[in-house]
Amino acid sequence: MTPDRAAQIQAIAATLAPELDPARDYPALAAQAERWRKTRPLAGFRVLCGTPLFLNTLAQFAALLAGGADLAAVYSDELGYDPAVPGFLAGIGLPAYHGAEEAAASGPFDAVLDCGALNKNIPSRFGYCELTRSGVHVYEANPPERPVFAADSGRIKSIETVLGTGDGCLRGLRHIGFEPAGRTVLLFGHGRVGRGIEYALIHAGATVRIVDPAQGRVFTPALLNGADAVITATGIRDALAPFARLLLDSGALLVNMGADDEFGPGIPPDRAANRKLPVNFMLREPTSTRYIDPTLALHNAGILELAHTEARSGILTPSAPIEDSILADVRAAGVINAEIDALNL
Repeated sequence: MTPDRAAQIQAIAATLAPELDPARDYPALAAQAERWRKTRPLAGFRVLCGTPLFLNTLAQFAALLAGGADLAAVYSDELGYDPAVPGFLAGIGLPAYHGAEEAAASGPFDAVLDCGALNKNIPSRFGYCELTRSGVHVYEANPPERPVFAADSGRIKSIETVLGTGDGCLRGLRHIGFEPAGRTVLLFGHGRVGRGIEYALIHAGATVRIVDPAQGRVFTPALLNGADAVITATGIRDALAPFARLLLDSGALLVNMGADDEFGPGIPPDRAANRKLPVNFMLREPTSTRYIDPTLALHNAGILELAHTEARSGILTPSAPIEDSILADVRAAGVINAEIDALNL
């Protein structure tokens, strides 16, 4: 490892919140970084990382650098970011591009770590590693010429989407002054994200009403009666657009928890919490590091899956050995083992 790369990793590690302990809070990324520091599997790879830029996602960058990647970041107003992080990355010599167009001008890349398919048009030699379900939908609808590793399709993603997003939503609501205890919440979407939000809200004392047509739970205007908040977790852009007028007139707090705008153009940004960005993205730590750590390690591992696959296109799902290895690193820390057991992973 070159001195410059080592200094970059040390700077990133030092900048992580001081209360975060690698062995406890991001054991999967810490173990990945340690292994990759020895094997350097990404040496010679130019990698663009589009994970939302917050202090706790910098552990992902440290692992990529340890692996030898020639690394750059891209951040977007659509996803939200900590304004201090792009400047920090630039200060240690890592390019941080504001938007896909700016990043594309510096391409091509060997691999693109994407989020929400915002960087799908950036040329990539090996392909794309997509972090979200909504992004996978975009790639499925408009398949690129290279394969897509769907980190969201793995078992590990449940740790983030069920446990982490539920916890982040609850902390975000409290951050804006909405205490769920004794309140009624109308929740659109009851997949992994929705179930996690429901779990967190019920344990915080809220009453939760569910809308999910795939489960036979269809929306009726009566469901809005007495609702103090409406939360979206469908994973589908504009999913609630047909109900815009009813939502505007309801007086309920509107909260989007999807990577895309699920309310649609009929809801002005200033009518919803955090201007329709995920409410937990208002927080310094949007998803608690211990919950997002395994997913980000899997996101990184997707680069090697792409580099060694014989597939020329299509959606790739994580292999069992990769997920088992990451889960073993998480379980060795022991911090969230009981919660993982509840998910039957």
